[in-house]
Order: sequence, then C-alpha cells, then structure tokens
Amino acid sequence: MTMRTLFLAAITCALVACGHNGGTGNDGGGDDGGGDGDGGCTGVCTDAPPFNGTCTPGSSIQCSDCIDNDGDGKIDGDDIECTGSLDDDEGSFSTGIPGDNIDAVKQDCFFDGNSGAGDDRCNIHVCCLLGAHNRAECPIGANQYNVDDCPPPLGTTPLSADCIANCGQLTPPGCDCFGCCTECIAGTNPPQCYDIAINPSTSPGCDDTNLADPNICKRCTKVTSCGNTECGGTSCILCPGQDPSTLPPGCNMQQCPTGTTVCGANDTCPAETYCSNGCCIGVIQ
Repeated sequence: MTMRTLFLAAITCALVACGHNGGTGNDGGGDDGGGDGDGGCTGVCTDAPPFNGTCTPGSSIQCSDCIDNDGDGKIDGDDIECTGSLDDDEGSFSTGIPGDNIDAVKQDCFFDGNSGAGDDRCNIHVCCLLGAHNRAECPIGANQYNVDDCPPPLGTTPLSADCIANCGQLTPPGCDCFGCCTECIAGTNPPQCYDIAINPSTSPGCDDTNLADPNICKRCTKVTSCGNTECGGTSCILCPGQDPSTLPPGCNMQQCPTGTTVCGANDTCPAETYCSNGCCIGVIQ
C-alpha cells in the first residue's frame, strides 16, 4: 500500500512560525510509521483515504458520519469526544483505532492515530502532564520518571521541532499535543471547565458525564509549546464543550487558533481538514 502524507499546508507553516519553540529533546523512538520507504512521506502517515473536509452520510467512522452516535446532541467534531476524522468512538475519549494510545507511561502525539513516537517524534512521560515534581508524586510508571526530562516549565528538556510541526496542527482548540485539553461541561454558564488528560490509559472511564470528578478525569498541565492550547477565559476561542453564548462580551464571533480557520456552514472545512469545535484542523491520512 502507498502511504499518504499528512496534510500540512499553511497550518504547519503557521504553527512553526508563530512562536512554538522547538528543541532537540524528547523526540523519542518507536516503530509506528513515519515513512513510506522511498522518501515520499514525512511526519505522520497512514493508508487512509483523503478526508474531503466534511462528514459523509453512511461513513463507517463514527466521528465523520454526520450522526449523533452517542445521543448527547452533538455530532462529529462538535462532540468533545471526537478527536479527528478517523476517530471511531464518539461515546468516549478512546479513538476506537486499534493500537492507538495504549501506552500508559510514554505519551506521544495523542491525535495521530497510533502509539509510539516513530512518526510524530513526540515522547514524554505521563507524569510530565500530571505535574509530578518527583517520583514520589508520580502515580504511573514512577520508576521511569525523571522530571528533568519533561518540557519546561516543569522540566528542562524542550520538545523537538519535529514533534511540534508534526503534531501541532492535529490538535483541536484547547488541547496540547499530548491530550491535555480544557473540557467544559455542556450547558454551564459561566462555563465549568477543567484541564483533563483525556488519554483513556491515563483517565480510564472519563467521558462527558463525569468531567468534574478529578479522580476519574485526571487533571493535567498543558505543554504550551505544542498544540492549540489557548481557549476560554478572555479569548474568543471556544474550549471543547463551551457554548458560544458564553464567549466574552467583546467577541463578535468565535475565533480560532493561529493557523486554523473557522468552519463554514454545516461544519464544512477545506479538503483534508476537519471541523473540530468550530475550527478546521489538520487530519491524519
């Protein structure tokens, strides 16, 4: 099978150019892809067909089939539990992709459809997200944890430029590259939002019904150097689950992170991008 490239386009250029500082650390190992053997593919690659920018009635993929699969009143990218066009589980933060996000300790790009840093070059310990300052505070894989290996400000090892470029454009508004996302309880005003590690290996059982429970939905600290981390507060960028009516008074309309655009009517986006929380983000292909 011929491996197709991940859509980068202007999104990648914007992410790299707009203050996301790269480095040489944490680019990790792995064996999950990242090349077609003849130089035709760089970054995150799969053999999936191109995504045309809008949902497809009758699609076999839950998060791009134009249906409210879990009955919560939200469809596809408007549902906080849909992380991208290939996410096949609209009812939980699990993506339904075999082999995806199964490592509880080593966290790679949460949104790339696999486990391991071989294609995205992202690799940090989960306790970097959970804010552990030492092994005693690390609840998962403590024997493998060294806080100095974490990205700043917790540690001293910056993410690689490849990680930032490959994963950054895949992240929905309000999320970092590793699945630390600001999730809001639907219908709350003012919005009740929490920074949650949505990876099921970190927060098993977490879904849109129990976001307020920190014992189930583990709290996290975003790695702000990678992803579309800004949302809520005084910004005009909606967090996942946030109702547009709760935007600050000075916002005439929803805005999107730098390098992304607001979705069109009926959640349409340009080909090979996906409407997530009202913004067109990159997709894996």
